Amino acid sequence: MKRRRPAPNGTVFLVPLRDGGHAIGVLARAPMEGHAFGYFFGPRISKVSDVDLAKLIPENALLVGKFGDLEILCKNWPIVGVLKDWAPADWPMLPMARIDEAAGRAWLATYDDSFDCIEETEIDVDAVSRYPYDRMMGAGAVEIRLTSLIRAAE
Repeated sequence: MKRRRPAPNGTVFLVPLRDGGHAIGVLARAPMEGHAFGYFFGPRISKVSDVDLAKLIPENALLVGKFGDLEILCKNWPIVGVLKDWAPADWPMLPMARIDEAAGRAWLATYDDSFDCIEETEIDVDAVSRYPYDRMMGAGAVEIRLTSLIRAAE
């Protein structure tokens, strides 16, 4: 049985924070295989009416990356709406970096919209911090990381 897409690309949803309130997420890619790519935003909000869709632009994201889509499918991360005029080119699947600290080496991977790696190049270890980290975050990891990032910004 094929999995269904959790929501259309451009969907805005809320992510519960571990210490109360919510962060905002934008679903940028969801190829119907249990994973997604999204942009996540602060500041902390307490209700859906606090979401300002006009302020949701990729450059303002606190966190960007791949994540599991189950919490959206199960409605534990409630859907707020869909961005008007959402376009994939405006919300790109960014190159992502990973590091092997023991070997002192790092790589930059580029993925297509189906999450297939289409290019991988070795980069300087010092350049890793300029890119989203190449990993699949579980829901708990997203919630914990956003909680930490928003708390630090408050």
